[in-house]
Amino acid sequence: MIAVNPEILTWARENAALTIDEAAHKLGFRDTKRRTAAEKLRLLEAGVVMPTTSQLTRMAKAYYQPPLVFYLNQPPAEVDQGEDFRISPRRTADAKGEAHLKLLMRNVRVAQNLIRDAMDEEHVEPLDFVNSATLSMGVNEVANNIRKTLAFDIETFRKANSFQQAFAYLRERMENCRIFLLLLSDLGSHHTTISTDVFRGFIYSDDLAPFIVINRNDAVSAWSFTALHEVAHLWMGSSGISGYGGEQRIETFCGGVAREILFPAHEIETIELDPNNNIMKLTDQLDSIANCKKLNRSMAAYSLYQAQKIDLQLWQKLNSVFDHNKLAGSKNGRDVKQAKGGGPNYYVMRRFQLGKALLKVTKQFVDSGHLTPSRAALVLGVAPTRVHALLHPDQV
Repeated sequence: MIAVNPEILTWARENAALTIDEAAHKLGFRDTKRRTAAEKLRLLEAGVVMPTTSQLTRMAKAYYQPPLVFYLNQPPAEVDQGEDFRISPRRTADAKGEAHLKLLMRNVRVAQNLIRDAMDEEHVEPLDFVNSATLSMGVNEVANNIRKTLAFDIETFRKANSFQQAFAYLRERMENCRIFLLLLSDLGSHHTTISTDVFRGFIYSDDLAPFIVINRNDAVSAWSFTALHEVAHLWMGSSGISGYGGEQRIETFCGGVAREILFPAHEIETIELDPNNNIMKLTDQLDSIANCKKLNRSMAAYSLYQAQKIDLQLWQKLNSVFDHNKLAGSKNGRDVKQAKGGGPNYYVMRRFQLGKALLKVTKQFVDSGHLTPSRAALVLGVAPTRVHALLHPDQV
């Protein structure tokens, strides 16, 4: 038996959004003649019975917590998640999704802190564009600054053969500026998948190691807009969670910056829509616009609404059509090259999710001794035994 603070057991379970019954089942507890599985867990959380080492190990896995958490004197302080910009009528209540997002954000914050500390030790120069913009500058000026800093060429972006290749080009421009862009949607298991109703993206702004996370479950066509939306937050120096559709001033501003980069106002003005507002014809037009400009069609429709090319009612009707066909257009990064033999290669997929920039800097810090393999595992979100293979693809 291990002496632990029973408050931590309750804290960890509740952070994973698990009821007593659900947690007892995940932990492998069984009903007996004397006590039910749930009652056994209640005794542990009440401090009447102390857990075994094996039980703590299972709790760490079931609750998505590092094992050392259970040996603390008190439950750890909450990690600062930044602002919550997700004010949207389409947002749904999802307790488990919110809990999983909270844990995902904690993991990303830990990774960012480790990379930032290593950069600080090596006296890496701060990024001067972080927190360089204000609302008073206006959408166009901030959009132009981002284009220039990223060396982003809209024509190169649009000439890509697919939405994913277009995104890869944008990601490369961002990573060249030391902006880490990750594609994550769970805690390492499909059982913890987080829907786009919970989050589309989030950012931890920082002048040494800014981290942006995009929900990989979103449509590939939406990734680029989300990335630039979060980049606009970076320019504003704000950290937080985005869902879109919110009315907060800064969220609206960052969405406007992303749209101006991908679908400039002067182009929108030249668009001629079906004069009869026929939904089918408009949908076809938006499909054509979206494919040509490598835009998500919902974003294209919203841009037309913002420019008063269509009214609110028509925009809502178009969104209903898009939602009806959402499954057909929501395939994500599963089209990453697959290994011979069928299923996706774990290391190929994980490298795709983490991005080249984070893998490169992690390898650099491991080689220089600024990161131990165990700390590198926290950065990469993998077991320590997989760090070497992940950082050395030529040896896999």
